[in-house]
Amino acid sequence: MGLGQLIQQFISHEWININHSPGKGFEGDRQAILKLSFIKQFTIKWFSILSLLLFLSLSIGGYFFMKKTSYNSGIPISVWLAPWIVISFLKSLQIFISPGVTFLEGINEVENVNRFRFSQSLQERITSWIIIIIGGKLWLFSASTGINLLGQFIFFKKKYSSILKDLIKLKSKKNDMWKSEVLPLQWKYAVSSLSGYLNFSFIVPLIFWFLGPVTAGQMGITWAIITMFWGLSVTLITTKIPTFSMDAANKDYKKLNRLFFNSTLVSTILLIFASTLLLIIIVILETFYPIIASRFLTPLPLIMFSLSIIPHHLKFAMTSYMRALKLEPFWKISIFESILIIFILPFSCEYAGIEGLSICFLGIIILITSITYLKFNRIKNEMIY
Repeated sequence: MGLGQLIQQFISHEWININHSPGKGFEGDRQAILKLSFIKQFTIKWFSILSLLLFLSLSIGGYFFMKKTSYNSGIPISVWLAPWIVISFLKSLQIFISPGVTFLEGINEVENVNRFRFSQSLQERITSWIIIIIGGKLWLFSASTGINLLGQFIFFKKKYSSILKDLIKLKSKKNDMWKSEVLPLQWKYAVSSLSGYLNFSFIVPLIFWFLGPVTAGQMGITWAIITMFWGLSVTLITTKIPTFSMDAANKDYKKLNRLFFNSTLVSTILLIFASTLLLIIIVILETFYPIIASRFLTPLPLIMFSLSIIPHHLKFAMTSYMRALKLEPFWKISIFESILIIFILPFSCEYAGIEGLSICFLGIIILITSITYLKFNRIKNEMIY
C-alpha cells in the first residue's frame, strides 16, 4: 500500500533538521522533532493494527481453508496446525517491527541496512537448507522467518539501540499532520501501489486461463527472471531515495537532479545489459539445449516482455523523484494503466496468443511511461523554475 515508503520519506524530510546524541536524545528544530514524534506514534499505531489483522486473518482464515483441504486429501490437521499458527505469528511480528528498518533507511543508514539484508538473506537460505536436510518439513517457513526476526533484533541491539530507544521514548503531541500531510498522500500511494500490483500479477493467471498451464508456466519462469534482473537494477535507485528526500527538503534541486539522472542512467544501462544477456542465454539454450529452452517463452514474447520492463523502470524512477517532493501526481495514470491492461490484454491473449499479448503489454507500458514523462517534466520544471 506504499505506507512504508511514505513513512521513510517523511522521516527523511524531517531528519535534515534533527541530530541525535547518545544519552541526550534528539536535538535540533523543535517542529521537526514534533513531526518525527507524530510519525513514530502514527507508525506504531497502524503497524500494530496491521500485524494483529494479519495474524487473525492468517491463523483463522488459513485454518478453515486448510481444514477443508486436509479433509479432502486425508491429511491430519495435527500435521500442519502448529507450524501454521507459528508462521502466522512470526509473519505478524515481522510486520510489526519492520518500521525499525524503515526509520533507519529514512535517516540514510541505507548502506548498513543493505549490508544487513544481504547477510540476512544468506542466513535464511542456510537455515532453510538445514531444515530440509534434517527433515523439518513444514517448519521450514517458521525457521527461516524466525532467523530473519532474530537477525533484526540483533542488528537493532548492536548498532542502533540508543537511537531506537530514544525514538520510542519520544513524546508526541496532537497535531493535524495526519489530515494535512499524511492522508492526502497515503490514499494516492495506495491506489498507485494496488494498480502496480494488479498490473504485474494479472498476466500469469490470464495466460493460464486462455492458453493453459504450459504457457503460463513458461511465462511465470521467464517473468520471474526478468523481474529479478529489474530488482537488482532498481536498487541503484531505491538506495538513493532517502537522499532524494533530503535534497528535496533542502530545496537543493541541482543536487537532486544530478543524483536522479546518474542513478537512473546507470540502473537503466544495467537493466538493458541484463535483459540482453537473458535473451542471448535463451537463444543459446534453444540451439544446444532445446529441452531446457522449452521451459521459457519463445524469443518474440521474451523480447517484448524484456523491453517492457525498461519503460516500467523509468516510470518507477520518476515516481520516486516525485515522492521525494511529497507528491504523487501519477495515481490517475496508474488507474488508466490498469484499465487498459484489464480490458486489452484478455482480448489480445484470446485472439492473438502469447505473441499478441506481449506486444500489447509493451505498447501499454510505453504509452503510460510517455504520459508519465510529460507530466513529470512539467511538474519538475514548475518546481525548480
